[in-house]
Amino acid sequence: MDIPTDRLLIMVIVATGFAVLIGGWAGGLVHAEATGLEELGLRVGLGVVFFAILLGVWYQFSRVDEDSS
Repeated sequence: MDIPTDRLLIMVIVATGFAVLIGGWAGGLVHAEATGLEELGLRVGLGVVFFAILLGVWYQFSRVDEDSS
C-alpha cells in the first residue's frame, strides 16, 4: 500500500459501497419513517457514520504501511 494511487482507488471503491449502503438503504428508511428535525438528525448521524467508516479504513491502511516499513 505504499503507492498513494492504490490507496486512493481502494478508498473510492469503499466510499462508493458504503455510500450506496448507508445513503441508499438507511437513508431511504429515514426518509420513510422520520419527519422534520428528527429526519435531519438521523441523516447527519448517517453522514457521521459514513465518514467514521472511511476514516477507519484510512487508519487501517496507515497501520499496514507502518507495519510493512
